Amino acid sequence: MWGSGKLNKRTILPSETATLTPSSAPSPGPAPDGLPALIAARTADVGRNREKQRRRRLRAMAWLLGVPAAFLWFRLAVGDPFNVFSFPDFDPLVVMPLLFFALLAVVLLAGTVGAGRSPHVMYRPEQIKTRLDDVIGIDPVKEDVVRSLNLFLAHKQFADEMGGTPRRGLLFEGAPGTGKTHLAKAMAAEAGVPFLFVSATSFQSMYYGATARKIRSYFKKLRKVARQEGGAIGFIEEIDAIAMARGGLSATVAPDSVSAVAHGCGSLHALPTSFALSHTAGATVINQNITSEGVGGVVNELLVQMQSFDEPTGTQKIQTWVIDKVNLVLADDRQLPRPIPPRTNILLIAATNRADNLDPALLRPGRFDRRLTFELPAKVGRRQLIDHFLKTKAHSPELDDDVMRDQVASATSGYTPVMIEHLFDEALVNAVRRGQREMSMGDVERARMVEEVGLGQPVAYTDHERKLISTHEAGHAVAA
Repeated sequence: MWGSGKLNKRTILPSETATLTPSSAPSPGPAPDGLPALIAARTADVGRNREKQRRRRLRAMAWLLGVPAAFLWFRLAVGDPFNVFSFPDFDPLVVMPLLFFALLAVVLLAGTVGAGRSPHVMYRPEQIKTRLDDVIGIDPVKEDVVRSLNLFLAHKQFADEMGGTPRRGLLFEGAPGTGKTHLAKAMAAEAGVPFLFVSATSFQSMYYGATARKIRSYFKKLRKVARQEGGAIGFIEEIDAIAMARGGLSATVAPDSVSAVAHGCGSLHALPTSFALSHTAGATVINQNITSEGVGGVVNELLVQMQSFDEPTGTQKIQTWVIDKVNLVLADDRQLPRPIPPRTNILLIAATNRADNLDPALLRPGRFDRRLTFELPAKVGRRQLIDHFLKTKAHSPELDDDVMRDQVASATSGYTPVMIEHLFDEALVNAVRRGQREMSMGDVERARMVEEVGLGQPVAYTDHERKLISTHEAGHAVAA
């Protein structure tokens, strides 16, 4: 695509993906803050697919209610009305045993069926208050996310007209508190599609095989919602809990002493295999003999589900079964075509603090197409965060001074966005202790000292210790 030869399709530059729009809608210009503009969800492919599915459901409902209504009106027209509220008489001696065994079956099967249910929580766009304007201090990541959202919203145009493959997966990695979950919620709210949130630890189960069943149920629900709503965004928090590298324990570093022994002995046959292969100090050692079949199966299931987003629906499976039976008696030139699985518009986002420990097969294109690193905000980003947080937190007029805010930004080097917000919350606590309703610069500074140093501990000195300290300090004074 990027070569110098002739191309069948127009080459798409990365900067152009921000302006993907439906052919009937004008291309948006750049956003006021310099970031790419986001496509309107209602006029994009996602909105059109949602409207198409809504009309399809209305037609199905009309048929479902129209046929019984037509039957009742027909009976009424011929003078033989039908009483829909008349129920046949049942013998209680027959009904009670049937109800008992039905309830017993439900109780026995509830644990098995419930163990494989998806543990996700689904949020509608109107339930999420976070927007992209609330994501401050990570402009490079935010810019790439907007481009990915535009590809998600205009997936049909990008695939059908331009021949591209939309991104299916984004991996957010970074230190805790850098805004990974915050940004994922903003993406779902801006895209106008359901947001299926799940923690990776909630997939885990004490029953063998139940974890893989939960993963299958989650992706099945994700596909179903995406077909109904025109698209869906799934978010897996702390994916490293279920997607660690297969083939053994995490990699460790061989100590220098082991390497020295390996080189100093006359033969390496008596050493463990992993240590014998470490020819230099600090080499990586992986014990391949310790492998968990359960962990390997979970990772395999996750890999399969991420690769198989487009699967036939339940109706298509029935149609395929019927067509296969009919094709058995038809000639080769009269074979009926099978239904083609619909393209499911899914964007899967995963967050982790330990991306290096993930299985390498997860990180290839087609599963996680983009790996975004959330760095600690620089001074400019911290200043933006300070301005954002102080808009809603009560503070004295001195904190409105740009010099004061620059001082806070300089003093909070190494802080994450969550830590900066927590700093102001602790400053408000200090203001309450003073009997005030707004924080001052002194409150912020005291909160920062407590966060970095800790609470001050009172020290009690005896008279003898005080005499020694005073004598020592007096010596300093004389020498000066």
